Amino acid sequence: MIIDEIIKKGLLELSSKANASYRIDNIILGKSIYTMKNSDRVFNDINICLVILEQGYGFAYFQSEFNFESFQNFVNRDLREILKTPVPPYLKVAIADAIYSVLNNLNKRYRYKNLRGELRTKARQRAKVLVEEIPIGSKVLLLGASSEIIEECNNKNMQLTVLDLEPTKIGLEFSKIIIEDSAKLLEEKIEKAEYIIATGMIFVSESADTILNYSRINNRRLILYMETGSNFGRELLDFGAYRVLSEIFPYYDFSGDTKYFMHKKKVISFPSLI
Repeated sequence: MIIDEIIKKGLLELSSKANASYRIDNIILGKSIYTMKNSDRVFNDINICLVILEQGYGFAYFQSEFNFESFQNFVNRDLREILKTPVPPYLKVAIADAIYSVLNNLNKRYRYKNLRGELRTKARQRAKVLVEEIPIGSKVLLLGASSEIIEECNNKNMQLTVLDLEPTKIGLEFSKIIIEDSAKLLEEKIEKAEYIIATGMIFVSESADTILNYSRINNRRLILYMETGSNFGRELLDFGAYRVLSEIFPYYDFSGDTKYFMHKKKVISFPSLI
């Protein structure tokens, strides 16, 4: 799996850092209860996993249930030993994110930009950044319903399809777009798309390999916006992503400025021989 390759590469690089710490200091688990713009529904399908090391952190949203007691076995231990045992996908993603958080901090890789304003203002800014390079009228597949991204795609008259895994969202309408079932339609819809926009949760749902490999093989432009796995966003350019927006915790729905940085695949053009 791609996430395993990312972890292997990160651990290899981290092994060259004499002062790197691998001990998990803290794991925070919880449930997010939230609403969406212009919706009177309250959703509770998203859980959170925050893995804290001495020199960084890793974050993942996820939808499966969890057992608090089982996580006592993971705290105050070397993450390399934990990864040798079966762990839930969301914990593996959060640990991978933590590895690259440490690397990014030690290597001083961050070149931040900022989203500014209140929650919805920052969500609109993020949506504009995500779709700014997509031509008007393009066929776009959005994986994971986001009302601001839907609005921005509609503003550019895109032929938009929205898929989500959460049953309570399937069938809902946002800005005249009906949310459809990702579990049933994913492969069919990605074949028809010119551009794919997806969240970092594709790693937790274990659909990342399918989406990234398809994008690479079929030359589709995959745009990722990542809270889940944001610290390893840059690595995904080697696996099929075209652009990646890595959003830094605390995210846009917290008050104050939100830091993010963009990664973009370099497109090599050759001079004409004519």
